[in-house]
Amino acid sequence: MKIWEYEDRHVKIIDDDGRIHIGFIEFYTSELDEPDGIATISLRPDGTTGYLIDFTESDIASIEVIPSSTLAVAHAV
Repeated sequence: MKIWEYEDRHVKIIDDDGRIHIGFIEFYTSELDEPDGIATISLRPDGTTGYLIDFTESDIASIEVIPSSTLAVAHAV
């Protein structure tokens, strides 16, 4: 999985416990910059401000980009 490809994208993540997270990927941090040597992405959940959820590749069961047209319809309802 190439998690860096999701930086600056709106995504849906299903984590390794089956929980669904929808939001914007604010940051990608490479394994070279992480103390434990594992790359992470940081998600800002929809409808929130002030906190991020970090995911390593092994935390993610699946990830998909949510098209911007889908977002416009969801916010219009």
